Amino acid sequence: MTAQQKAQAKKALGITVQIAALLVITLQYAKSFSTPAMSAIGAAYAPAGIDSLMLKNIEGLPSLMAIVGAFAVGIMERYMKKKTMLVIAMVCTLVGGVAAGFMPETTEGFYGILACRVILGFGRGMIFPMASSFIADLFDGKKRDQLMSFKTAVGGLSGSLFQLIGGFLAVLSWRYSFIGYLFIVPIILMIVFWLPEPDVKPAGTTSDGKKGNALKSITMAAWVVILLAGVWNFFQFSFFTNISLCIKEAGLGDTGFAGMISSTQTLACAAGAICYGAFIKGRLRGFDLPIALLLEAVGFFILTHVISVPGYYAGAIIYGFAFGMFNPALILQIVKVLPKEGATLGLSLLAAAQNLCQYFSAYVLAFLAGVMGVAATGQFAGWNVAWPLATGMAVVVAVIIVATKARHPEWIAGLREPAAAAELEDKRDE
Repeated sequence: MTAQQKAQAKKALGITVQIAALLVITLQYAKSFSTPAMSAIGAAYAPAGIDSLMLKNIEGLPSLMAIVGAFAVGIMERYMKKKTMLVIAMVCTLVGGVAAGFMPETTEGFYGILACRVILGFGRGMIFPMASSFIADLFDGKKRDQLMSFKTAVGGLSGSLFQLIGGFLAVLSWRYSFIGYLFIVPIILMIVFWLPEPDVKPAGTTSDGKKGNALKSITMAAWVVILLAGVWNFFQFSFFTNISLCIKEAGLGDTGFAGMISSTQTLACAAGAICYGAFIKGRLRGFDLPIALLLEAVGFFILTHVISVPGYYAGAIIYGFAFGMFNPALILQIVKVLPKEGATLGLSLLAAAQNLCQYFSAYVLAFLAGVMGVAATGQFAGWNVAWPLATGMAVVVAVIIVATKARHPEWIAGLREPAAAAELEDKRDE
């Protein structure tokens, strides 16, 4: 690539492309529009015989279908362009969201809502790996790392905004919270017009264009990252499922206080992601992930041992900041150990593993609580399992990093890249 071509490429990937790439992740959080309307939906469908257990499927099905959607990305990229897949995911999100608001208040209508949630969940599952892979495919070096971090912040803040909008709309009618998905139309249009098609071959494609075994592009190191990230989601997700229940059991406040703690965690997550991309990355000698894990363990420890209002704010802030660091560090780590053509497939496998383990989190935590003898702590059992195991996992990950740095430092995300190497790469491109 000549200097002129490189200059033109950089110009093409200007601010509008960066904005569009960051906006992709907001669509994964569109599910938040209807979250505040759950009680109103329950009241509307109670005369039709819909109980609370059936009602939970409205929130549960999208997470379950996200596993299917994430897997589908790795398959579909072999047969269609990446931007075409993204359009399909966005259409599923919009149609699955809005259509649910027009269902009649009957048993059949409720199952219609569930069908819409299946469509929404499929699109949501596709969006998560693609939000990261577009950044990985279009950008390199420091810009890629910054955008990965900002992506986490944008996602968390958009989820809070969507939930706030959905809450206002739900006061008017449960239907309006679904029709509120129309707010994502401008986002979809910006992505369609501003985001270019990446010039990256799909996994398993040979130099002559033939389709080989896509899984061959997934390195052993990537499988290790996917496995450990999936296992950690058993424990990490317990913050979101347990926070309101633990606050109620501890007698610290009502749902309003639970909402304040959740909002605090979200803001801390955004701060952690921004700080990581702006100045933390490159300063932790490659131990970004174990440090984030230890901080999450500290957050869980505070939430189980400092049962007070200030304690819960402190626990939410520390956990949220660590969560904001962990997500971009994890994505950068798996991208680091994959060839460029394997990024989309690797990220889709990572998303599938995380969603699968997230879905079974409550069952695994209940089993481990019994094994570890903390089941008697009630709603706090999940966190009493999470904080010691997070500490242990941080040690394991740190040991893996130490061993890997000795032989393959280029595989470790978070290490400073030598300027000389970057210059050599530029000369090689020219």
